[in-house]
Amino acid sequence: MPDMFLQPLDTADTPQTIRKRATAEVIHADLSERIERLATREPKYRGCVAALPKALPVFRDSAPNWTIDGFTVLQPGCFIALVKIVDQVRLEYELVA
Repeated sequence: MPDMFLQPLDTADTPQTIRKRATAEVIHADLSERIERLATREPKYRGCVAALPKALPVFRDSAPNWTIDGFTVLQPGCFIALVKIVDQVRLEYELVA
């Protein structure tokens, strides 16, 4: 009997999204825009700023190839919401030089 049920985890049927390819500046502009939209809904997020994206080594095909070094300006109580925004953008963009 073939090993049809023993597939490597890397080839499992997981939804693959096509990422937009963009420079660090374009990704940073999108991050900043999303933070500003959040700040218009909730004033405590005003003034929060994310750092410029930087490249990361990729260990799996589906893994993001960039991250940020943190938030250059961070208001109290804003960290978790901003991390969620960064995580979403990391799923949508691939960093190119």
